[in-house]
Amino acid sequence: MCRIVTSLCIAMLGTSVLLATGVAQTASKSAPASAEPISGKQLYTSYCALCHGADGKGGGPFSAQLKTWPPDLTQLAKNNHGTFPEMRVTETVDGEFAKPAHGSSEMPIWGPVFRSMAHGHKDSSQVRIESLVKYLESIQEK
Repeated sequence: MCRIVTSLCIAMLGTSVLLATGVAQTASKSAPASAEPISGKQLYTSYCALCHGADGKGGGPFSAQLKTWPPDLTQLAKNNHGTFPEMRVTETVDGEFAKPAHGSSEMPIWGPVFRSMAHGHKDSSQVRIESLVKYLESIQEK
């Protein structure tokens, strides 16, 4: 099981690095400085869908290999008394406030990846995180 998780982490890290390099090269070659930031849906597809599924319900291709089934991201508001937990989702995606004392998390934290893609410009990583969180809010089931 440990080999599966390690392989999964290495694959996800490799994918992240490749995507970050490709996005950074594409942005620097073709996008003007005022270009729209990458959409939340694009970010979700690139970073989240492998585990959470294309529909956000937790049935991605890597789901079965995880110790804990990924949560249904379309139910976040419903499970929070009808209010989308924007701050909690932002903190989870960013990972800046992770509490290692509460055990390890199988979900990668994307804040450092997004910050490295922004070449040190924290505002750019925040734009990506906010875009992803807004997309997650948009897929909430009523």
